[in-house]
Amino acid sequence: MKYLFLLSLIVGQVFAQESVTSYYAPMRVLRAKGYQLGLYGDSFLTSKTVDENGTVQPLASGTSFQRVQSELSGYYGATSDLQFGIGARFRQNKDVHIDSTTHSNVSGSSTGLQSTFFNFKYAFEPVDQMQYSLEGTFRYTPYTNEELTSTSDPSVLILGDTGNEISGGLGMTYSSKSHNFLTLRGGYRRPGSDLAHEIYWQAEGAMAWKYIALVAGVDGVSSLKDDPYDGKPGGDRPNLNTGSSRLYNSINREWVTPYAGVNIALGKTWRVELRGSQVVSGHSTDLGTAFGINLIHRVEKSQLKIVDNKFKTYDTEATVTKVSPKQEYVVIDKGLADDFYKGMRIDFFEFDYVGGNILVATGVVVQTKSDSCIVKISQKFNLEKEIKEGLIGRGSLK
Repeated sequence: MKYLFLLSLIVGQVFAQESVTSYYAPMRVLRAKGYQLGLYGDSFLTSKTVDENGTVQPLASGTSFQRVQSELSGYYGATSDLQFGIGARFRQNKDVHIDSTTHSNVSGSSTGLQSTFFNFKYAFEPVDQMQYSLEGTFRYTPYTNEELTSTSDPSVLILGDTGNEISGGLGMTYSSKSHNFLTLRGGYRRPGSDLAHEIYWQAEGAMAWKYIALVAGVDGVSSLKDDPYDGKPGGDRPNLNTGSSRLYNSINREWVTPYAGVNIALGKTWRVELRGSQVVSGHSTDLGTAFGINLIHRVEKSQLKIVDNKFKTYDTEATVTKVSPKQEYVVIDKGLADDFYKGMRIDFFEFDYVGGNILVATGVVVQTKSDSCIVKISQKFNLEKEIKEGLIGRGSLK
């Protein structure tokens, strides 16, 4: 970890002035008509199990349990503040344990489609450097579990818990001008028909540059202690073939999982995310280590090309002379004397004399004077550029 930190300092000096493409905060939504495609995979290896009372039990000699998952996902920016997502998760469980009667190794496995999901994320207007978002997810489970009987095949494990999952919550991300990020999120989740309702939570920090980002955080689950079977007369929990694991058919499950990783940008639209995590405590779950990799293709649509194609329709220019503290309004140095009018649309560009015009934002004139106008910013197009004095505002007098 020490060498990784030193490497980050070197890379940070090289790319400190570059725009970030290696990291996108969890609470940030895609721009309108933008999209993201992802392929994720991870492997979790159980080292110990924890019962519902929090008692840790090491796996017996010769016993092992491994869960391998992959997920395909796609997201689309419906508007500048609303995105939708769909996806599918595939899972494979593998178990080896010692039969208490024959004292021989017994292997079990299961493979298949674990669930499909649909979700949404709505982002509120940023407040200074804070971004707040609402999120919700519905996850459909396409299978049911059969109880383990004397005639059941012991080599066939269950794939997971049954019942559809519904969750919803709120998150916030703070992003500094030096591309450091802090995200806090949490919400309510109903994880299935046979499990207790729960609260999910996460805290994540990141130091990001153009081509590399260092990420660390912790996520977890806190049970609401309303297990449908726990402590109820006649409410015996189904006997399911979970192997030597307690990941499924849990009683008021809880866990805490710290994680760390690195993101690497592969050009402007591709990046790879590497993660390592460790379940360190919990109830009615497994302790163990997971390693994951996520390949992401993200395309942020911009209005820049559209506006540039209409560049010849601009017939007037102005300069920004003042900006409000929250960058919601600007004052420009043209007004009624220059035929500017209320309701006129103004597009703001940064002109660097090298790279040409960079579209920063657009707005509408809300107040006019003889030699100046107040423009309300309606949309930002380049989040890496600040709305500041000196920007060029262009509009049409027609």
